[in-house]
Amino acid sequence: MEPGRFLIFMFAAGAVHSAKTSLEIIPGNGDVQLGEKAYFLCKVRAGGEATLTWIDPEDADIEDSELYTLRPIDEQSKGLEMTLPDPQVGGIFTCKGDFDSGDTAATQIRIRVVQRPKFVTPMEHTKEVVEGTSVAFDCQATGIPPPTVRWTFGNQEISKIGNGGRVSVLANGTLVVKDSQPSDAGVHTCEASIKERNETVVMVVSLNVKFTPRIELPTGNSFATQIGTPVQYNFSILAYPPPSVSVAWKGKVFTGDDIKKVAQDQDRYTYSFEFTPTSQEDLSELLITAANDQGSSKEKVTLQDTQGLGTGIIVLIVLIILLVVLLVMDVFCYYKRQRGLLMYCRNNILGKYSSGTGTENNGKMLSKSGKSTVVNVSGIEA
Repeated sequence: MEPGRFLIFMFAAGAVHSAKTSLEIIPGNGDVQLGEKAYFLCKVRAGGEATLTWIDPEDADIEDSELYTLRPIDEQSKGLEMTLPDPQVGGIFTCKGDFDSGDTAATQIRIRVVQRPKFVTPMEHTKEVVEGTSVAFDCQATGIPPPTVRWTFGNQEISKIGNGGRVSVLANGTLVVKDSQPSDAGVHTCEASIKERNETVVMVVSLNVKFTPRIELPTGNSFATQIGTPVQYNFSILAYPPPSVSVAWKGKVFTGDDIKKVAQDQDRYTYSFEFTPTSQEDLSELLITAANDQGSSKEKVTLQDTQGLGTGIIVLIVLIILLVVLLVMDVFCYYKRQRGLLMYCRNNILGKYSSGTGTENNGKMLSKSGKSTVVNVSGIEA
């Protein structure tokens, strides 16, 4: 036999031999959670009955121990249960099969010790601070490989929010808020994730910032009203803790049910105060006071009388409307019937400067051709 053909024959024989005896390990993914039990099954795919042996990364036959437990099933399959407490224990594990036919086969799997991300420090879920002070939230997480930690606030990543450096995230995952402001209050979310395995754990914390109430007046420090007309005055207060509110008017202080809370959005409260001025003396001012354990604030609202439109203004408006109506009617008469004020102006004012007409010595109107024009007025020639 020629050398070339002999090599082809040997290669084909080896391929057939390999196809007759083969093993597989289930599952094919060798990721094992740190400190948790994992199970792998070695089974014969082809070749009949065989003696199966598990071999560790140090090339030693595996026996029952604290790390490993063998689970023989039948003459064609054998399981291996493992609990690996150390990331360094992983490596390439081999399953070897000695077949009754005298043939052998082997297959391997790479075992990698991994760990889901988890938080390693207890976290306070709610913190209260006074405006202007600093606060920190720990968010230290572990995992294999180490997870990525990020903080979000208001659906935005904190590292991308412009806050002048007051709010930052340290390398160990700690959130630091300096010179805390009411705008910092709310829900903050810490996420620790390992992207390659799409594993994420989430921790939610709340920050409350205590501050002195701030009164917001929608119309500024003046408010237009009218004697004898019921008035509803709305205003807002930004405060934490929630404020107590009063309104002083006509020497009397109104509290409780006299002031209705009509809306609330987190630390913003909207109130409504109803009153009816009955005389000029009632048009003085409202004094709004808001207080909590951080302090109090006051705002004055000056009431201004609005008598509506004066008689002169009403007469002027009526005259303008009448003039507009008359002008419209005159334009209609000018175009439809050749009458009206516009027609008069055209004939008696503009006609004097027209170059298309002239007069003879006898007073008759002359056309461009010099012929006289006779005007019939009430049946009499003129």
